[in-house]
Amino acid sequence: MRKLRKQNLEFKQQVIAKLIKGTISNQEAQELLGCKRLTIYRYLSKVASGGMQSLKDGRHGNNCKLTPKQLAAVLKEKRGGDWRSARKVLELSNINTVSTRRMQQIFVEYGLNQINVERLKPIVRFVAKEPNDLWQADIMGKMRFPYLGDAYLIANIDDHSRFILGAKWFSRQNQMNVFRAWYHCLFRWGLPKAMLSDKGSQYKSTNPKGQATYQYYAQVLGIKLIFAHRARTKGKIERFWRFVQRDFVRENLKVKTFEELNRNFFLWQIKYNEEFKSDGLGMHKRTPASVYQPSEVRKSKQELQELLSIQLRRYVYTDSTISLFGVRYKIPAGYIKCRIWLKLNGDKVTLESMGKIFYRFRLKV
Repeated sequence: MRKLRKQNLEFKQQVIAKLIKGTISNQEAQELLGCKRLTIYRYLSKVASGGMQSLKDGRHGNNCKLTPKQLAAVLKEKRGGDWRSARKVLELSNINTVSTRRMQQIFVEYGLNQINVERLKPIVRFVAKEPNDLWQADIMGKMRFPYLGDAYLIANIDDHSRFILGAKWFSRQNQMNVFRAWYHCLFRWGLPKAMLSDKGSQYKSTNPKGQATYQYYAQVLGIKLIFAHRARTKGKIERFWRFVQRDFVRENLKVKTFEELNRNFFLWQIKYNEEFKSDGLGMHKRTPASVYQPSEVRKSKQELQELLSIQLRRYVYTDSTISLFGVRYKIPAGYIKCRIWLKLNGDKVTLESMGKIFYRFRLKV
């Protein structure tokens, strides 16, 4: 394809004049003007009917240019208040012939676009004073793995040290999976003083009179819950999500099972805690593992299991399965159309009937 070239009127007239006199051929004229043969014929037709001046390009845009006086007024208003937007400058200059987009281009041309304006209400950055003073909990938005499907990462990190306390990939982002991820953190690292999360239904019930599983057990353990009004409040874990997507997800897009995905992430998590040096507030280029210390507030394993156990009752369908958090689980025959009691401890489930345990299994991810 021939690349079009924009020619000025004088050059175009000279080429067409030479073509008419027979000094150059039609092919040479095409190459000089960067156009096709039909365009040359159109030029010749225009000259025959209206002379050489008819070769002037009559096309024009609707971009109205500012007069020197208007331009000076625009620059004066912008320099008089660095914080003023393109819309505000047009309003103060009483100009309605150009768009805000053109104003932004003018700001760029005159170096007025990258001015850091002092905030009237500065952003207040915070960090917990000690490890375990505050944990942050969140769910990373849906990630699509070509061979695996959709996956969600549920994680808990320590606010003071950025230490990953526990994180796991799941196929669903429900209350139980949030509780499972949190459950293992409490057993491994002890109890925090407070938890920070968003207002998602997995963390906070949408019913003013109700409680999410996470809310109920935090109250049982005496952990203070803080709910963020905006994502910026959970800045540490939001930045962590971006790092995970860049450093881990792109390297593991071809995994085929959740077992493989979680195994790879566990190894990556250890490397992050032990080797990644953070320059965040209060970190001073130290690794999360060198800053974090397990909580001194702990409960015995037996006591914690009793406090965090969940008891549910389920109906056994005719195919000898029960439904648990949207997933069907096969159980031993003999209980069809009966209601049985289930006891959940993290991701371990025990089934009871007549006061006796008759089956155990683990929840799926």
